Amino acid sequence: MAIVSTETLLSLGIEQIINYLRKSRADEDYEKKTGEDVLKAQKELMDRVLEPLGIPFDQRLEVGSGDKISTRPVFQTVIKDLEAKKYQLIAVKEISRMGRGSYKDMGLIYDLIVDNRIFILTPYKLYDPRNPADLRQIRFELFMSREEFETTRERLFGGRVGNAMEGRWVAGAAPFGYTYNKTTKRLEINEEQAKVIQAIFDFYVNGIIDDDGSRRDVSFRSLGTYLERKTAFTTPKGKRNWSPTYLRTLLTTDRFMGTLKFRTTKRVDGKRIDLPEDEHVVAENAIPAIIDRETWDRAQEKIRDSRHKPHNKMDFSPCELAGICRCSACGKKMVRQYSVQKYKTTSGAVSTYHKEFLWCTNPGCTFVKYRAVEESLLQALQRILDLNDKSFKKEVEALLAVSKKESSIDIDHTQYIEQRAKEIKNRMNFIYEKYESGRYSDEVFDERMAEVEKEMKQLEDLRGNLGQQTQNDAEINLDAVRLNIKNALEGYRNSVDKTDRNNILRKVFEDVEVHLIERGRGRIPAKFKLKIRIDQQLLT
Repeated sequence: MAIVSTETLLSLGIEQIINYLRKSRADEDYEKKTGEDVLKAQKELMDRVLEPLGIPFDQRLEVGSGDKISTRPVFQTVIKDLEAKKYQLIAVKEISRMGRGSYKDMGLIYDLIVDNRIFILTPYKLYDPRNPADLRQIRFELFMSREEFETTRERLFGGRVGNAMEGRWVAGAAPFGYTYNKTTKRLEINEEQAKVIQAIFDFYVNGIIDDDGSRRDVSFRSLGTYLERKTAFTTPKGKRNWSPTYLRTLLTTDRFMGTLKFRTTKRVDGKRIDLPEDEHVVAENAIPAIIDRETWDRAQEKIRDSRHKPHNKMDFSPCELAGICRCSACGKKMVRQYSVQKYKTTSGAVSTYHKEFLWCTNPGCTFVKYRAVEESLLQALQRILDLNDKSFKKEVEALLAVSKKESSIDIDHTQYIEQRAKEIKNRMNFIYEKYESGRYSDEVFDERMAEVEKEMKQLEDLRGNLGQQTQNDAEINLDAVRLNIKNALEGYRNSVDKTDRNNILRKVFEDVEVHLIERGRGRIPAKFKLKIRIDQQLLT
């Protein structure tokens, strides 16, 4: 028996019908399990409803689900046709097929139906927007479909977090370093891959091993070259090339400490936006740890403190100013450019001319003589050293004030402490919840709480030490500072190795900004001035 007669529809002024067919998420899941063409079955169902009516109808098929109108181009054309009054009725399998998007989208569909008196036909009922009971049901179906979507999404996310807290893996294939146990649904350490990860952390924290057995500090690029040439390690994709970007990602992945993080989102004007990282859900000790806490902390400290280190390839030794100077115009690091040119004199003899410049690779920026900058830095230190005690103290205080103002080390420590405090608090809440629900016995509860309280005590000690350090910053030992500068100058002048000299300058200068005043012409050198920031450790 038909839901509604043809005569009834014609009496309501319905002459054209649009049939909108769309897969839902449940349809997609069902299709994957059974292999059945859900959209074809939906079309056959609506054909059985519409064909007996004898009223012309068009069908629009939307392949792929979407929770926003903006992601459904077919439905956008349906809306335009309904606004143009081309159709007087829209046929759908169920009202929720028109959308489960934001409340703004639901309001748009609702206003369109009411303002234009668009009838809705499902296999079970005809809805008239001028019938109060039907209108109430339309509102309920539209807005409750969105609530159902949000509830389902929250339930799924909550399930992922709950499983993670219990140590179960819920994010697909096992990540690098682990294998997935289908029986326990947990991750287990892949010993071979774990050895690669542990070796990479060891090389980055303690330095790569040279031919003579000594250790040498390297950056991401040099570490990648070393792994490719000196080891048999391959990337998770089985390649020999370890890119600096991937190595940085690997070395900052806290999953290797046993921690899982879940991004949390919110909706603003129908758009999904990731919340800040400190608001993400964190599950500590959720999976077995590959890297110990001490090694992890040392790696993160080195990454935070690697801003001024030179980025040379492993086969090259850095020169004196490598990684120290940057261009004032664009902020880019400056590099050494060296070349040798030979000229014939009027007498026919060959003259060799060595060109050595400090160069900003950005076109049109700073280009100055390399040795002139080196000499200016040494002169600046010597000038400070030659000051009388009163002027020396004033100069050191001024340099220290600039260094503190522009340094981000204290900020990094503060952010780390606050983040750790939030993580520990979340763990405490989790332990209390499990204890109150009866999942933890008194012994397990006491054991877990003792561990958390120990970590909180260590964090409070770190906070106190940081405050004490800030309080002691006001005390400057001028004799020690003068000795530090003197030793740096003497060490630099007595050293003949360019890499050793570079290490000395990087310990002295936190940052050197080169500002070009006048470009050089021929044998007339360029004029420049330097803005220096000396390392705090040298000044305390």
